[in-house]
Amino acid sequence: MFSQCDFILGENDSIVIVVPGQLPKDMPLTLEVHNRAIVFRSGDDPIADVACEHREILQRLVTKTKVGMVEFLNGIPKFPAYISAVANIEVMIEAAA
Repeated sequence: MFSQCDFILGENDSIVIVVPGQLPKDMPLTLEVHNRAIVFRSGDDPIADVACEHREILQRLVTKTKVGMVEFLNGIPKFPAYISAVANIEVMIEAAA
């Protein structure tokens, strides 16, 4: 579905993920945090695999249970004013250290 995304980092280790498209809404969304990648799943089906070498991003994600996501609807880069999806986080590594 996509191979890259952006992140908005805020105070107190907050994080929001900006994805370049619309996410499936029929199944629960899950974000797997791996050592150097993030895998987006809809139910049991992987929908995106994004390489991530940024330790700060990985560290913020492993401390959360859920993460908000903002979608570029229809691929148009018009920034929506709201979080349009929420994903559960599964940590697939010991620590992002």
